[in-house]
Amino acid sequence: MVILNYEQFSEIQQAIHKFRGHSIDCSRELVRRFPQHSPEMLGSILSREVQQRLKQSHSRISARAEDLLADYGRKIKSGASLDVLLKMSLSLRIPPLSLCRMLLLKKYSHKTKAEVSEMLRHPDIIPDSVLGANVGYCLYNENMEGPITDTIRRCIGEEYEMKLKQMAKDMGMVFYDEGDLRRTGYDKTPDLKLAIPCLYKGRAVNWIESKASFGDMDSHQKYVRDQLISYGNRFGAGIVIYWFGYLDMIADCAENGDFITVVDNFPAPEELEFLKFNIPDTCLEELNKPVS
Repeated sequence: MVILNYEQFSEIQQAIHKFRGHSIDCSRELVRRFPQHSPEMLGSILSREVQQRLKQSHSRISARAEDLLADYGRKIKSGASLDVLLKMSLSLRIPPLSLCRMLLLKKYSHKTKAEVSEMLRHPDIIPDSVLGANVGYCLYNENMEGPITDTIRRCIGEEYEMKLKQMAKDMGMVFYDEGDLRRTGYDKTPDLKLAIPCLYKGRAVNWIESKASFGDMDSHQKYVRDQLISYGNRFGAGIVIYWFGYLDMIADCAENGDFITVVDNFPAPEELEFLKFNIPDTCLEELNKPVS
């Protein structure tokens, strides 16, 4: 089981809040300090905490972008090394690439946001080669955002969606996936829509959603508002799987209503009940006759 109570979750949160290094180092510290929990769970909680911290400080730090850019320039002129931006992000307590984005938008104000994003993906195209080297140093020392992290997260999400489909097939479920549903005109779609509903511990299951993340209260409530409640209204009750665990209180939060069941793994065979069709023996005999 990977379900945390509030005390366990708060202990991990406090460890993150007190850590004064980069996120990539905090990840290692969390694994060392909480060996009873999976690295995937700890990394997911860390990612959420870093995002929350950035939301709270982004506008304040962004307003200082011109001064920060000037400070960066002074440090470079004084002979500082290529980790200037990495060290500045540490003192500001924001992800390195967030700082890089702010400074690039300020320095190259004539560029579009898309062009600046391309600079973050390919620092070698930044006209200022020293700045490009600093951005590159941040890029390869960042595990919370950026093109490398985005690719890893997308691959992990797809891996668990494939895992969900395979486990559903092994269980004998017949289902439609997102592609099937979108082709029929649906916009918001669960990962699996069961062609024939089943019961999980006595509760109806019409759909299953896969989340390769840890389910805390804020993220779960947002998923409910943005996705899950629409599945419930359209298809009936279903299941959301948080593969990296969840905070115990989200299983009973009011937002779930009668539509959403929260689990941390694919249901075991003994927990599921499928519809049984009584087919007369004479019909079975006809079906099993060899084709002449």
